[in-house]
Amino acid sequence: MKIKKTFSSNLFGFLKSAKEYIILISVIISIFAGIYLLLTSFIFESWFKSNVVYGQIGSFSPYFFTLAVIMLFFASLLSYRAFKYGLTSLLFLLVGLFLSMTSYFFGWANWNPAGSVPQTWLFEVQLLTSTLSILFLFFHFELNDRDSPRPGLMIFITLCIIPYCLKNVYSLFAMDYGTNTAFQIFLRTLVQIGAIGVFLSVLLIGIRMSKAFFNHSNRARILGGLQFAGIVLLFINIIFEFTEGILDAVGVEFSTYNTPIFVVALLLISIPHFVDPELIGLVPPNVQAVSLVDDAGITHYYKPLSDEFADFNESGATSQLIGGLTIAFSNVGEEVAKSKAGIDSLKFGDRAIIVEYREPYYLVIIAQKGTYFLKLEMREYVKQLKQKYKNPPEDGSLIPEKVFLELNREFFPILTPYYFSDDLKP
Repeated sequence: MKIKKTFSSNLFGFLKSAKEYIILISVIISIFAGIYLLLTSFIFESWFKSNVVYGQIGSFSPYFFTLAVIMLFFASLLSYRAFKYGLTSLLFLLVGLFLSMTSYFFGWANWNPAGSVPQTWLFEVQLLTSTLSILFLFFHFELNDRDSPRPGLMIFITLCIIPYCLKNVYSLFAMDYGTNTAFQIFLRTLVQIGAIGVFLSVLLIGIRMSKAFFNHSNRARILGGLQFAGIVLLFINIIFEFTEGILDAVGVEFSTYNTPIFVVALLLISIPHFVDPELIGLVPPNVQAVSLVDDAGITHYYKPLSDEFADFNESGATSQLIGGLTIAFSNVGEEVAKSKAGIDSLKFGDRAIIVEYREPYYLVIIAQKGTYFLKLEMREYVKQLKQKYKNPPEDGSLIPEKVFLELNREFFPILTPYYFSDDLKP
């Protein structure tokens, strides 16, 4: 059976490569953002400002309140799904969403329909939660892309973002809410530079992810495309905001009214995680094969996800080889490297063998790379297996395949046959 054929899709059929897929989404979102800017900041600026941003229903200001409610609704839905299915990979995204929502609620509570922002403790909390949400969005994408945050990038972002957060905390305790001193303007500019660094990093991660989504199923192209659209919009949002800051510094009054863009971007990123979080989380690492080996080197389960591994497995050679190599590498680690931790991962250019060991089982995944949340799911996978089979069957038989199918549905639904179909769920 040729697995790659089942990956083919009629959607975006006119596109010949992942590059065209990425460019198309970027162009569409850029046009959308450009039209939004043209309408709200130029053609209908006066009407939009007076009737939407500063519009009143009696004494009620609906602008920030509406945005906050939308964020709360989606964050709550995603939280329900995450807690129900144990989706730990959504932790940082959820924190980021709730911090953004909190920022909008405090912005609404501090809103002044006259146009000037009251310098109060509410405003300081709004700024603090908004800034922290950027940091958690960074962690979400960084840990879905690699084992741990890149040290240099982490230091840069921390130095840009944390000082302003400390200033907000100081203001709350000292009740000093002024925000127009030269030092505070410098701190705000530093946050914007850090945010550009965050969203540029996220954009580059999104491009890499999109290549994997394009080469997967029709469903992956749709959901991956939505997420990438949100990532592009996030980057455009921070460019708008940075432009505002520069113009404000030189005395030019101009607003892009970018807050709705930020909300739409977060929703585009969140919806695919709600619809199919495992697909979004496990396609980018480009998992090629999954295997479960015991201490004796016996392979109890082997699942190929690409042509090369499927073809090679027809004789059973691959699964036997993985079992033998896993034990061999473990012995090398213990006897030669004197490591009691055992094998963790091995990299071979564009491939990696990622191993999670919990006596007496080795869960082995061959992928393009390991990520923090992939390893976290692997750990939970083996723990659940041990609850069903503390040890391999004493009669020397293999663990029944249905056990692995049940575990796959819970932790790695991408391994089930459904994900190799181009049909959408009903």
